[in-house]
Amino acid sequence: MKQPTSSPHPTPLRRVLNLLTLLGSVVILITLSHDIIYSRNYTLSNSLLHLQLIVCLVFVADWLAGVTTAEKPARWAMRNLFWLLVSIPWLNILAFVGVGDITKQLYLVLKCLPLLRGLGGIYPALQSATRPKSTQIFLSYIYITLAITYLAALLFFSEEEGVNSAVNNFGTALWWSGLNVTTVGAPIFAKTLTGRVLTVILPALGMMLFPIFTIYLTNFVEKK
Repeated sequence: MKQPTSSPHPTPLRRVLNLLTLLGSVVILITLSHDIIYSRNYTLSNSLLHLQLIVCLVFVADWLAGVTTAEKPARWAMRNLFWLLVSIPWLNILAFVGVGDITKQLYLVLKCLPLLRGLGGIYPALQSATRPKSTQIFLSYIYITLAITYLAALLFFSEEEGVNSAVNNFGTALWWSGLNVTTVGAPIFAKTLTGRVLTVILPALGMMLFPIFTIYLTNFVEKK
């Protein structure tokens, strides 16, 4: 999970923005997770929309600061364009321009984009606390796998709860997501389009990620 990086010696402003980004990431992770798991209405309340706007503005400010401090701003901006796109408060923009008639699937995707940026924002703090480099790489793949599993479980639960009788709580959705990303497969059949798409995507991602664990463990055993 490559994160936006610029100067190896961040300025005081960058340090403050990095801290605010980490705090915003934790806030967005907790609030959106709580809203998805416990709220029966997939739309965000006004208070959560305002909170998401504040956090997204911090994310965008951090991205802009990265551009201004990079040695090659244009190249840095292109390489990190994805993180800008998931930092923009799309739901707030749609509400401001008066566009409210969108599908539930699109709303859930736009709702979870800041959550994806939040999961990415927590990673640098975990990476900086880990040494050596080889361990950082290994833990990176573990974190990516867990983040994908958790995000997929949230989306699956949002869509299937109330439609699929087999999905009656978030624990079941998380169990389903974990079994699919490990390519084992869960005895729960998706009823919605989003659920069916995730059923295809998760095993494909698992087949790409888990061989890396095997290679790492093989090299570790050989060295020992």
